[in-house]
Order: sequence, then C-alpha cells, then structure tokens
Amino acid sequence: MVRVRLFISLLMFANANAADIGDQKTAFAFHADNAFLTERVNLSVKPYSTSVDTVQMLVDELGYKDPVLHVPLVRSFAYMQHGENICVLNKIKAPEREKNHLYSLPLSFFQTQRFYQLASLPPIDKHLLNKKGQLLSVSKVMKAYPDAFIVMPEEYSFGERIDEDLKQVSREQILRVPNDVYYSRFMDMFAKGKSDFALIFPATLYRSFGENMPIKVRSYSIADNPDYVSGHVICPNTPQGAKHIARINAAIKHIYSKAEFIDAHTRYLPAQDRQNLKAFIKQKVRELMLGE
Repeated sequence: MVRVRLFISLLMFANANAADIGDQKTAFAFHADNAFLTERVNLSVKPYSTSVDTVQMLVDELGYKDPVLHVPLVRSFAYMQHGENICVLNKIKAPEREKNHLYSLPLSFFQTQRFYQLASLPPIDKHLLNKKGQLLSVSKVMKAYPDAFIVMPEEYSFGERIDEDLKQVSREQILRVPNDVYYSRFMDMFAKGKSDFALIFPATLYRSFGENMPIKVRSYSIADNPDYVSGHVICPNTPQGAKHIARINAAIKHIYSKAEFIDAHTRYLPAQDRQNLKAFIKQKVRELMLGE
C-alpha cells in the first residue's frame, strides 16, 4: 500500500512538473520602453492614449494579467538574443529589426510624425520644400540651421524613410533623450525652447496640449512619407516566438471587430482628422483580414 501511495505521489509530482514545463514554454513577458504605457496598463481602465488603450485591449483579450515591464528597448532586444521569451509592444517596422524578429499584425495606427519648428525661427526656406509645402529632407533642414537642435530618442524607429534621412544629421545637433522618458522630456524641452525642432506624432501633441499649445509652432509634413504608420508587437524569431505571435495575432483579429478599437484611435485627434484615420483603419483591417 505504501509503495502504491508513493508511486501515485511520484506520478502526481511528475505530472505537475510537466504542467509547469508546459506553462513555461507558452509563457512570455511583455516589455515596453514607454513609461506612460507601463504605468497604466492593467492599472487603470480610463482611456489614456492610443498606445495604452490598444495594449489594454490586447492584454485583456489574451488574459495577460502580469505587469507590462518597463525595460529599455536595447535591453529587451538583448534578452531576445539570449533566447528569453520577451515580446515588445508598440513598435514601428524597421528593416534591420525585421531581420531578427517577428512582427504581429498592426495593433495601433497613427498619423505619421510631422516636423515641428518653433515659430520664433524664420520659416523653412522654400528650396527645402516641395511644391506642396512638404519637407524634402530633415537632414538638409538641419544643415541649413547649423546652430539649431533637434530632440531625438536614443533608440527609436520613425519608419524607413525618416530613419535613413536622420542618419545624415550631425550628432552635434541631436539632443538624445532616453526612450523611457522620451514622451515626457521632449515635450518639456520643446515647449521651453531648448530644442528648435522636433519630430512628433500629431496624436501625441494633441493628447498633451489639445488645441492650446503653450508656444507657437509651425509644422510640416514630410515628402515621400506615408500618411499613416502602424505599431506592432515584436517577438523573437524563434519557434516559440512564432507561437507567441500566432496567439497575439488571433487576439488582435478579435480586437479589430470591436467598436472600441476605432475609438481608441480617433479620440486623440482633432475633429478634422478623425474621419480620415477611421476610413484608413477600416480599409487596412479589411485588407489584412482578406490576406490571411
């Protein structure tokens, strides 16, 4: 009888261990380098921003109850390279990153960044603009204003078109701000006139200041830049990472069908911009669902 009980106990222990191992294989941790996001996801049900609201929808859909960890992006990528089950939230696609990582379906959509200039500076010369008044090149503008500064995050992709252009900007003209405090610091620096130029997503600016900017600015769209960009979840390019992406994509597809998904985008834009973004998202979602 004792032997039977011992056998049953060992069998139960083995099965428990097997279950734990199975859980470990399917478990992953969400990282983000945006402090506003990590401070609010799973802690507040109040709408805050497109990034926060769409991530909250995703973690709710997945049943993910753990905190989203606030980790610098460089460190998150290092964890991935060492085989850790890490997935990073809300990142724009970049060719270099796509070589070594897997991307989810779009989780969020944004108007592309605009180039903002302090109104106290002379307007950008017409030879640096196209016929539509769009900026031809950020780097050429910075060369034309050699004493000016642009505030930039340490590790960030603005999309392929802008990333390549920014490589030509003199390092001496770039004020680097850590990713984890970028959204709070660069707004403060720009508003106080410590930086002359900034690349800002319109939704971020509107959420921070609404219709009442504390200082006067000009803004320029950028030539050959898409009107909208999307934020994705990045996971390791491993068999386990592929399983995580499959689960995340299934959750995102369910989110697409909810009215709150559109609301999470349009509530942070001026009224005149909401309808265009709403139409773009609906069209893009239709294309993505048909392509599956």
